[in-house]
Amino acid sequence: MIRLAHSIAKIGLFIVLFCLGAWLIDPATFISLDATSAFAQWIYGNVNQENFDDLWVLAWVVFSFIFAMVLYKKFIFIFKKLWQ
Repeated sequence: MIRLAHSIAKIGLFIVLFCLGAWLIDPATFISLDATSAFAQWIYGNVNQENFDDLWVLAWVVFSFIFAMVLYKKFIFIFKKLWQ
């Protein structure tokens, strides 16, 4: 039972860190409109309302995941040091 609670806590920590990263990271501040248009043109062959912001969403998810992974590893390292 303790092992299950430990696993759920680790998953919860990762989800919280992912949401924190998604809240903090705004790809529109570092990806220009021209870059998103070029990405949509490259992927779909045209630029329209539906595919215009795909680069922003992709960057938002990827950078949030990287943010969560890095902080998760740091938290786990710190917790292991504290419990020893």
